Amino acid sequence: MKRRLFLAAAATLVPAAARADTYPSKTIRIVLPGPAGGLLDVAARSLSEAMQRELGQTWMIDPRPGANGILAAQLVLAAPADGYTLYLTISGHVVLNLLMRAPFDAMADFRPIGMVGVSSGLICVPPASPANTIAEFVALARANPGKLNYLNPGNGTGAHLIPEQLRIKYGIDITSISYKGLPPGVQDLLGGRLDLGVVSTALAAPHVRSGRLKAIGVVGVQRVADLPGVATMAEQGEGELEVQSSIPLYGQKDLPDAIVARLNRALGKALADPEVRTRLASACIDPTPMSLAQVDDALRREHLRLAKLIKQLGITADGV
Repeated sequence: MKRRLFLAAAATLVPAAARADTYPSKTIRIVLPGPAGGLLDVAARSLSEAMQRELGQTWMIDPRPGANGILAAQLVLAAPADGYTLYLTISGHVVLNLLMRAPFDAMADFRPIGMVGVSSGLICVPPASPANTIAEFVALARANPGKLNYLNPGNGTGAHLIPEQLRIKYGIDITSISYKGLPPGVQDLLGGRLDLGVVSTALAAPHVRSGRLKAIGVVGVQRVADLPGVATMAEQGEGELEVQSSIPLYGQKDLPDAIVARLNRALGKALADPEVRTRLASACIDPTPMSLAQVDDALRREHLRLAKLIKQLGITADGV
């Protein structure tokens, strides 16, 4: 009986082992919770050629914006845990369940594979706004209670949490306006229909340089090289409100160890490629390769940090 049970158990392991040994043997789909042209799309495309070279298979990018990432996440979880459907998202994913009612556990149902990098952002207002600094925007909001709004591309993102922290810290009355990602919201910011937006530097900087947007602060550890006149949040005394966006790659919780390790190695090699690093730098993404242990630890610590922040802000699972 013991021998039969052993053989039966061993038989169930053979297909999984074989799949891991031959992985990958077909196209790998990378699902994004943001739109085409957004930060995640830029990051995925920056990696595409190098990842295809490392893995020997097509790296197919599939943007699925909507519902604060729930639609994209469900699509990934509905796929087999075989390494052919992966999830490239933002670090705000780790607190999705604290912000939205989702039919999954963002921490328990996904397995970290690697970290692409950390993105900087710009706090922007329309060029006609009288605000030139964060303090001046706060003063403007105080003088116009209930009349100003801000771009919210998804609950739990820095673009959502930074304005909310300003609202709580200074007691200002500003309204969250939800969008399916940054690009459509930026169009309304450009059109003067929004009063504030925390936008990825890659997306905002060209508009700031052309005068179509005004940057009043940098979300990041240093000033943007070609926008030297824009001070960081820390330089303006708001460093404690900073929420930077990192870009992790996930698979399903049952993804085999061998496939996870294969993908982590490939991502590490891709991020060491000078051309990839140049592309990411042009999108204001600082490449941050991590081992499996490092990325797991980083995301767990981010979960605890953002959970504490969300509790302090009094944000409920239905958002604001």
